[in-house]
Amino acid sequence: MRQKLEQRYRLQLVFLVLIGCTVDQGSAQEHVVVVDSQSATGSTSLFESDAEHAAAVSAGRGGGDEDLPPVARLFETVPDMLTRPAPGIADFFSGVIGAEHDEVHSALSDESIGIQPVPERPPLLVELNEAFLGTGPLAEGIELPTGAIWRPALWVFGDLRSGVQYADSTSPVAEWANRLDLFGQLNLTGTERVLVGMRPFDEETTSGRTFNTQDFRASSIDGWNADMQTLFFEGDFGELFPDLDPEDIGGNDIGFSVGRMPLSAQQGLLIAEDRIDAFTVTRNSVVTEDNLNLRMSGIYAWDQLHRNSARVAGNQLDNSSQLVAFLTESDFREATVNLDVAYVHSQDEAIGDVIAFGVSAIQRHNLLHNTYNTSLHFLASYPTTAPTDYADQGELLFSRISWTPHHTEDLIYLNSFWAIDQFTSPTRGPLAGGALGQTGVLFSAPGLGRIGAPIGIRTDNRAGTSLGYQMFFDHTKQQVIFEIGGQKETKGDSDGAIGSAVRYQSAMNQHVVVIWDAFVVKPEHRNAVPGARFEILVRF
Repeated sequence: MRQKLEQRYRLQLVFLVLIGCTVDQGSAQEHVVVVDSQSATGSTSLFESDAEHAAAVSAGRGGGDEDLPPVARLFETVPDMLTRPAPGIADFFSGVIGAEHDEVHSALSDESIGIQPVPERPPLLVELNEAFLGTGPLAEGIELPTGAIWRPALWVFGDLRSGVQYADSTSPVAEWANRLDLFGQLNLTGTERVLVGMRPFDEETTSGRTFNTQDFRASSIDGWNADMQTLFFEGDFGELFPDLDPEDIGGNDIGFSVGRMPLSAQQGLLIAEDRIDAFTVTRNSVVTEDNLNLRMSGIYAWDQLHRNSARVAGNQLDNSSQLVAFLTESDFREATVNLDVAYVHSQDEAIGDVIAFGVSAIQRHNLLHNTYNTSLHFLASYPTTAPTDYADQGELLFSRISWTPHHTEDLIYLNSFWAIDQFTSPTRGPLAGGALGQTGVLFSAPGLGRIGAPIGIRTDNRAGTSLGYQMFFDHTKQQVIFEIGGQKETKGDSDGAIGSAVRYQSAMNQHVVVIWDAFVVKPEHRNAVPGARFEILVRF
């Protein structure tokens, strides 16, 4: 049995070791508020299912190293070493912020805590006809000739972000920037809605966004606009026409959407657009003997595509580009697998055409000392015309590993990447940067103002990694992320950078969060680059 397990998972573990250990050290993306997104969502294990693992432990089996193959014991060596500093790091930041570190005690307490009050529901800015997460009887609704029953409700909600930030980079930035994401949602049923969104404080340009800011070294910058950032309708064919299948046993449950919408694939590694004009069709809940659930989506986008480059900074708007994509997600017993492919065509020969695909596996691994979440991605792009800066050939290997130290609510993550040649995403929004923003806090831009990622790089022959400790305090009301990381060019001048970052977040109430960021990066052959941010996030 052990031999079979070794053969079965040797390739996956070799990939993890190569990505996590042979990389020397690692593009901007949207603001990352909580970095526990590296936790895998799969519900099964590499070596045994969660249920089997729990049953074995309760029965007294599987408690020793001899029950695991050698390759599994080798896999845990690195996480064990990285976990050792965690208590000291947590104690240090507990003293700095003056809050008690959250710990999990397995033994039941003898003290009675009584009935605890339930927090009030946080209302939205506007709630008409039906409250968000409200209680009480539902309205009778309006019955349509198709048999559908609509209960219209209007919600208005959004985020207001205001931050003071400084970075002493090649072009120093010292500014007060603001951003407002305002949405109006008309709910018709649980599956049909119309969503309208605006960002009046920052205006989109051909290669970025102009924020409404006060530059402390110059004059103010005007980003006011009334552009429609989001406007789409989504629904389900079976819910719109229920009389066509009264027993609900047919295959009419086909979802669709049309309009201006955000789009993401491979967790933002393949596609990361905040607004494109597109039409999508989705077939969900396809079940086979081995596949617990299969979701398939076909996408056609005809406008507002921003072309990505592995060499040129910024993502260029090309209104002549059109995209077709086929995205799938499959839930198997041992993994959640995504297989996606996208092709984009441009009438501009200087932009070019490219086809790209990505495959990923998300899993949970029950080993001797802990349970580990992994997310492994392989992506590739190939130009179908003459190669250009926006249509080039390349591959991208990306891995994420995370685990929770015992008796805590904390998270430790180790993210790594290796970009071979010039991997080119089919389309990425102006603030999405390159594909490597998910590597960590050091590699992601806040998405506010002109400040970029502390380590901002493209997918052009680069390798890198980040190690982060996310610690929770004061019953998860406060958290600290401490991260170290770096990147190295694998060809050419072989330049690189290393850095460290700290992020502190504190929930003031149900609507307001304050965020402090501080970082320092040392690029090769250049002086160190420090930076700091203070932001107030209001969610309403």
